[in-house]
Formats: sequence, C-alpha cells, structure tokens
Amino acid sequence: MSDVRGKSATAMSRTKKPSKLSADERAFLNRIRSLNEEETEKLTFEELIAYWNIMDKIDPRLVRHAFEEAFIDRGLTNSDVLRLLEGAKERAKWKQ
Repeated sequence: MSDVRGKSATAMSRTKKPSKLSADERAFLNRIRSLNEEETEKLTFEELIAYWNIMDKIDPRLVRHAFEEAFIDRGLTNSDVLRLLEGAKERAKWKQ
C-alpha cells in the first residue's frame, strides 16, 4: 500500500511520533489505568480532573464524546450543562 508520494503506508505508521506527555503525566496515566474498580472509586476529584486534562492532551475528541455521552445518558440539556458549569464557577470563586 502506498500513499501519494509513493512511500509505504506501513513504514510510515511505524515511525514514532513525539510524545505529547511529560514523563510525570505518562506515569500518572499508567497508575490510573492500572487501578481496579475499588481503587478507582477512591480517586480524588483533583486526580480525576488531572486524568481528564491528560486525556484531553492525547485526544480532545475522546473527552468531548465522553462528556456528550454522560450528558445524554443523564438527560441533560445544553441549558442544564451551562447552569452546572456556571454553578461550579461560582463555587470555585467562593473557595478562593
């Protein structure tokens, strides 16, 4: 199989892309992925946000689709989501 420049697509796919993640981020992601269900339930909110931020670096579409599915599964409308986000923003202001 060849691309338009005549190079093998198989050879192209073997080239390693530079990592978007730091060593600390890769270690954190590996730790999170190795947790069982009970350990996952004990993660802090900050750890969950850190995980989502790393996943957003890897594939922003994945994060977007996950949130969309969660919103749809819970029957949330766009206005519900905006209200929740605004509420979270206000609570964050008061914590500072």
